[in-house]
Amino acid sequence: MEPVGGELAAQGAEGPGAADAPEAPGNGPGSPGAPDGDAQPEAPVDCYVLFRGHTDGLALFGALKGTGVDARISPTPRAARAECGMSLLVSCDDEERIRAVALACGAHIEGVARLPRQICPDRDRYC
Repeated sequence: MEPVGGELAAQGAEGPGAADAPEAPGNGPGSPGAPDGDAQPEAPVDCYVLFRGHTDGLALFGALKGTGVDARISPTPRAARAECGMSLLVSCDDEERIRAVALACGAHIEGVARLPRQICPDRDRYC
């Protein structure tokens, strides 16, 4: 019979060699789930425009087409809001122009979330 707090307790819940295991993809330094102290300063930042409902988002998306502001319809990242929803992925440099267009077309913006790049440039590459 092994005493309470024996070898497994000393090794932690992960078991032997857990410290030697490689990090899971997306959990390394600078990844969206990494602690703030490990974030890399050169990591690109994307802005997500958040809305109450999809009708405001679609209205703003249509109004932005003629202004030269590049916007893409995107699911709202969980880091920005726990609820599902639609957002617009935009350049952070265009934030003031986007707010002006939203005011002109009557689209209500709840906010703009600045997040580290969520899109992995190597996705769908297998070789």
